[in-house]
Amino acid sequence: MFRSRAAWAVIGTTAILLAGTPAANAAEGQAPDIRWANSVSDDLGTLAVNISSDSAITTIKAHIVSAATEQEVAVVENDAFGLVSGTPDDGTWHTKQPLDLADLGSYTVRVEATDADGDHATDNSAGTLAYYVTPVFEDVRTDRTEVDIDHRQVRVDGLLKGRWPATRELKPLADHPVDVDVDYWTENTVRTDAEGRFSGTVTVNDAVPVQVVYRHANDHPYVLYGESETMQIGVRQVATRWTVRTPAEARTIDFGQQIALTATLERETPQGWVPFEGQSGGVLFEPSSGGQFASVGYFTTDEDGQIAFEHAPWETGTFLMTSHSDDPFIASASTSSARITVLRASVFTSFSADRALDRGVHVEGAMDFPENSTPATIPVHIQYSPDGEQWADLVTTEANWSGSGYAFSADIAGTQEGFFRAHFESTGSFRAATSQAVKA
Repeated sequence: MFRSRAAWAVIGTTAILLAGTPAANAAEGQAPDIRWANSVSDDLGTLAVNISSDSAITTIKAHIVSAATEQEVAVVENDAFGLVSGTPDDGTWHTKQPLDLADLGSYTVRVEATDADGDHATDNSAGTLAYYVTPVFEDVRTDRTEVDIDHRQVRVDGLLKGRWPATRELKPLADHPVDVDVDYWTENTVRTDAEGRFSGTVTVNDAVPVQVVYRHANDHPYVLYGESETMQIGVRQVATRWTVRTPAEARTIDFGQQIALTATLERETPQGWVPFEGQSGGVLFEPSSGGQFASVGYFTTDEDGQIAFEHAPWETGTFLMTSHSDDPFIASASTSSARITVLRASVFTSFSADRALDRGVHVEGAMDFPENSTPATIPVHIQYSPDGEQWADLVTTEANWSGSGYAFSADIAGTQEGFFRAHFESTGSFRAATSQAVKA
């Protein structure tokens, strides 16, 4: 008997040890993680719940508690939910049908969840059910797509409905305020009629978006914010134009010479083009070389729409007139005058021609450019005439700086008796010059 009892004791101890080993090494069960619960944003009567666990979620129970009274008003059982994204152990469930609650308002959601391992969790504040009416705008339109200087009023018409969370049904919202916004600022507030229709007029002073918006109203606390698509309103501008009076055609002037500019600004009307008084702008002188513009002055057109300036251009170019109005209904206008060619002076300060022993002629001389500007190169043509009347080029040399002027010289072989002179041809910036005629 002793041995028998001892043997059973050993067997029992061994069995306990064998049975206890897996339990000690097994991981403890993980309770479900109830991450959140809330209304589906575009379907407020539908409840969404997000849960994860180490095994599939098998049961979900949601308790809907009034935020105002803290009383439970509904319990949503497991069969009411369907998995819409993720997996059974980590996913989002929606109620298959919208909740049908007696009152609109805000509700606290308490959630219980159990997984396949039997682990259970409860979150007494998993989220909020926003059980409100969603405003929906239909058939919103404007009576015009653009405005002009004489027609700036825009009428906006439409229909305001509400989507009820229990049924998703759209029903007209009667006697509700609707804001008509211009460029995202409220310019008019109107109310809907018994059928939810509304109409409002706003003043539009620029190319801007127009939109209707439903904002929270104290007399309708359970209707949320809503807005329509924006409708872009354009601007049809009044055309304007410039007419240059002087200079009426291209001119050539000497450097430093003043030139008068007069021009008239006009606007288009149903009766034709008329002078446009009181418009502002500026005049620039634009070099043909592409250099920096020179400011001529600013203006406001007189009662005849005219402007007048005097200016001494530094180089060849055109006057550029530009008018601009702060009124978006007035189009800007610009034009350029005829080309003004500005030529700088060039002079010969000396010239001589001497007969050499070999019967050739040695010529030399100097040039000056009084306006402190010179051509990049200064070609000088030595010309010959037997009688001082008809001239022909013999050679071309180049004048270079000599310390007191731009000097040049040349030796001409085998010339007959006659007259010699130096000639500098005009360029786009310098006038031509001819020295005195000398008989060698």
